[in-house]
Amino acid sequence: MSWHQSQGICAFKSRLNSALRHVRESWSRVVDFVLIGRGEYKMKNSCKWVVGILFLLVSLQPLWAKDKYTVAVLPFSVHSAENIDYVRQGIGDMLASRISVSEKLEIIGRDSLLDVLKETAGKEFTPADVHAVGKKVNADFVVWGSITKIGSSLSIDGKLLDIAANKSALNFTAQCPSMDEVIPKINDFAQRITTHILGAPPTITAQPTAREVIVSRPPSPQAAREAEIISGMGGGRKGTFTSSINPDFINAAQPLNRKTFWKSQQFSNEFRGMDIGDVNGDGQNETVIIDPHNVFVYQKKGNEFKLVQQIPGKSYDYYVSLDVADINGNGVKEIIVSSYTGQQVDSFILEFRNGKFQTIAADLPWFMRAIDNGSGIPLLLGQRRGIDMPFDTPIHEIVWKNGAYAEGPKMRIPQGLSVYGLTLDKLGSGGAEKIIALNSDDYLCIFEQTDKPLSRVAIFGGSSEFLWKSDEQFGGSNTYIEPMSRSGVKEDKSEDADLIHYINLRIVTYDTNKDGKREIIVVKNLSSASRMFQRLKLFTAAEVYNLEWEGMGMVENWRTKKISGYVADYQFKDIDNDGENEVVLALVLSVGGSIKDRSVIVTYSLKSE
Repeated sequence: MSWHQSQGICAFKSRLNSALRHVRESWSRVVDFVLIGRGEYKMKNSCKWVVGILFLLVSLQPLWAKDKYTVAVLPFSVHSAENIDYVRQGIGDMLASRISVSEKLEIIGRDSLLDVLKETAGKEFTPADVHAVGKKVNADFVVWGSITKIGSSLSIDGKLLDIAANKSALNFTAQCPSMDEVIPKINDFAQRITTHILGAPPTITAQPTAREVIVSRPPSPQAAREAEIISGMGGGRKGTFTSSINPDFINAAQPLNRKTFWKSQQFSNEFRGMDIGDVNGDGQNETVIIDPHNVFVYQKKGNEFKLVQQIPGKSYDYYVSLDVADINGNGVKEIIVSSYTGQQVDSFILEFRNGKFQTIAADLPWFMRAIDNGSGIPLLLGQRRGIDMPFDTPIHEIVWKNGAYAEGPKMRIPQGLSVYGLTLDKLGSGGAEKIIALNSDDYLCIFEQTDKPLSRVAIFGGSSEFLWKSDEQFGGSNTYIEPMSRSGVKEDKSEDADLIHYINLRIVTYDTNKDGKREIIVVKNLSSASRMFQRLKLFTAAEVYNLEWEGMGMVENWRTKKISGYVADYQFKDIDNDGENEVVLALVLSVGGSIKDRSVIVTYSLKSE
């Protein structure tokens, strides 16, 4: 028998003896005589038994407590200028994990709370709200509270509501000067909750003996889950770096190795889009590039970057994006160009047939983006232009059907997200694919797939589908759709600035370190002006980031050093046909009415030579 078990038995015996002693004393004073008449006492056997049983029931009530109590842990409200959703999620998970250690305490599952919490989504909980939630999910107790972050300090205010009594059973406040102190404080809160509900002191972890230290045991599922939560709440872990990482990337200790860096000749164009693939069936990858009204096909051989073919468009064409993918399944990758002329989307698709590039589909009504979700089969997404907001429409898969490109099934992507700056991937977490997207303010977000509109997902206080949002902006584009007048003619008025909608950069996912978990590769264009100004986005430099999803947030594995110029598009593909993928950038060095357009292609290898 363990020390904890013997102590529990002793405590039970002590409480039982105390209760029985109290019954005997009360019995001798009250039960033997019942006051009746004028100062006379008379024994009454029936009254003796009734009163005695009542005293016994009252005295032994704590010993006959419920076998199991149910506890609901509600999402804590957040007061912070930063996005600390990962902290809120971590606190909720840690409380649930710690409270559920006792077999007498059962945590109500998150799924059971979702429908009930929809009614209070987007607003602060009141005691009445909390009590109503507790009643609806049949909880005995509800844990709720708030988190306030100012600078590096965090304040946690927690409460425990007794649903039956409809009163606050426990209040808890903790000040944490740094994130390192959050977890111990949450442990303390969880122990106090357990003590209050069960009337037992917090469990003290016994120190292992020398023999226990020597014998290695696998962690329990509970300990493994808590380790995962703590890892996610830490938020400050850096990626693992090895000597194989290109020294052009931040945190490499070696000097710059120019053998891993390549730059093409300059071109007098403003690059808009770029992708890589075998588009002419020769077994070698080509690099396809667009400017506002031309398609170029190049091939890199050694240090030379040679033009294979130029496919000119009309001077009034306005190309906005480019992808290379085999969607019709004939083994030849198509060149997919999204074009916007006037108020009309008039996209088209080229394919190499009979020795030349031919248009196999024209006047397509979709903005299109091909994505690689790790399945090995490319997925082409399409979005029709909205009436007032161009990207406030459903996103569909575009499929090859009966010899033509057609609108396939609607994707479970919140309406309000743009098809640009978006991809789908499991990110190594298993289960369904997650939505990785840049929002309209260029913050990177992670969502669960849902049929809800964005207005019901990205809400104040969070939603179950909104998993994470970055603290800093990524992406950034100079390509936009201009506002239109009712007549359909382009206008350029300051009052229409809020109608400008940018064609954001693609998001790439790939398992670069071959650990079975795909990371996110994303560009951050750096502006000398604030991104708050719609018209003025002077991107003069860029960085490329590799981010890894850890279930509750992103960790940065590496990033390139600052690159001079604006990244119009990028890919992680094999540009030089050496069997290794490279980070490939379509870099715009200068653009403008009074400045000659200049663009280059830049590549980085992930490995040192």
